[in-house]
Amino acid sequence: MKPADLEELSNMHMVDAHPDVHRATEPDEDQILRDLYGPPDDDGVYRGEVD
Repeated sequence: MKPADLEELSNMHMVDAHPDVHRATEPDEDQILRDLYGPPDDDGVYRGEVD
Protein backbone atom coordinates (compact mmCIF):
# COMPACT_ATOMS: atom_id res chain seq x y z
CA MET A 1 0.00 0.00 0.00
CA LYS A 2 1.29 3.44 -0.95
CA PRO A 3 1.74 6.15 1.71
CA ALA A 4 -0.99 8.24 0.04
CA ASP A 5 -3.41 5.30 0.42
CA LEU A 6 -2.60 5.01 4.11
CA GLU A 7 -3.22 8.72 4.59
CA GLU A 8 -6.55 8.48 2.78
CA LEU A 9 -7.60 5.53 4.94
CA SER A 10 -6.66 7.41 8.09
CA ASN A 11 -9.07 10.21 7.09
CA MET A 12 -12.07 8.02 6.25
CA HIS A 13 -13.72 8.84 9.58
CA MET A 14 -14.23 12.40 8.26
CA VAL A 15 -16.21 11.28 5.19
CA ASP A 16 -19.95 11.87 5.19
CA ALA A 17 -21.29 8.36 5.71
CA HIS A 18 -24.98 9.21 5.98
CA PRO A 19 -26.99 6.52 4.13
CA ASP A 20 -28.92 9.13 2.11
CA VAL A 21 -25.88 11.18 1.09
CA HIS A 22 -26.57 10.42 -2.60
CA ARG A 23 -30.22 11.57 -2.47
CA ALA A 24 -31.36 14.94 -3.81
CA THR A 25 -31.33 17.73 -1.21
CA GLU A 26 -32.94 20.55 -3.21
CA PRO A 27 -36.45 20.47 -4.73
CA ASP A 28 -35.23 20.65 -8.35
CA GLU A 29 -32.02 18.66 -7.87
CA ASP A 30 -33.68 15.37 -8.75
CA GLN A 31 -34.91 16.80 -12.08
CA ILE A 32 -31.54 18.35 -12.88
CA LEU A 33 -29.76 15.05 -12.19
CA ARG A 34 -32.29 13.18 -14.35
CA ASP A 35 -31.76 15.70 -17.19
CA LEU A 36 -28.00 15.29 -16.95
CA TYR A 37 -27.64 11.57 -16.27
CA GLY A 38 -30.99 9.89 -16.88
CA PRO A 39 -32.92 7.95 -14.25
CA PRO A 40 -31.18 6.62 -11.14
CA ASP A 41 -30.31 2.95 -10.81
CA ASP A 42 -31.92 0.58 -8.31
CA ASP A 43 -29.73 2.04 -5.54
CA GLY A 44 -30.89 5.59 -6.36
CA VAL A 45 -27.52 6.61 -7.83
CA TYR A 46 -27.36 8.70 -11.02
CA ARG A 47 -24.58 6.96 -12.94
CA GLY A 48 -25.09 8.35 -16.42
CA GLU A 49 -24.61 4.94 -17.97
CA VAL A 50 -26.36 4.03 -21.20
CA ASP A 51 -28.02 0.63 -21.46
